This record gives sequence, structure tokens and C-alpha cells, in this order.
Amino acid sequence: MAARKTERLLNLVICLLATRRYLTVQQIREAVPGYDGHDTPAGEEAFRRMFERDKEELRELGVPLETGSNAYDGDPGYRIAK
Repeated sequence: MAARKTERLLNLVICLLATRRYLTVQQIREAVPGYDGHDTPAGEEAFRRMFERDKEELRELGVPLETGSNAYDGDPGYRIAK
């Protein structure tokens, strides 16, 4: 695994462990280094594909990534329960 990808996955895990609430895709994009720099429409699509691959890889590694929504906004999001 490339060092950049490993660092991005680790940053994603840290971000999702550090919150109790579900974070939306946009909140994750803004908070996790490695997902920035995709501000064009093509970049948005690249980010979505990268995020989907990262979620799948974390699940394959046994990271208990949860999907749900917060009661106050109802937007779908992600977290890792402690």
C-alpha cells in the first residue's frame, strides 16, 4: 500500500473514531487530509470513488465502520463506535 494511501486511511479512521455523531461525506472530505484538492466536478467524482474504495478497504481490514444518521438533520453519515 502506498504511503499516501496508508496515511489517508489512518486519518480517516482517526476522524471517525474522534466523533460520536455520524459525519456526512462532505464533513469527512473537509476534515480528512488526502481528500482535499478535488474542487472541480471531475474532482468530486474522483473523491467519491476514492472514498468508496477507502470504506471498502477499511471494512475488509475489520474496521467496524458504521453508517447511520443524526437525529437532528437526518443526513446519512459514518462513524466508528468506540
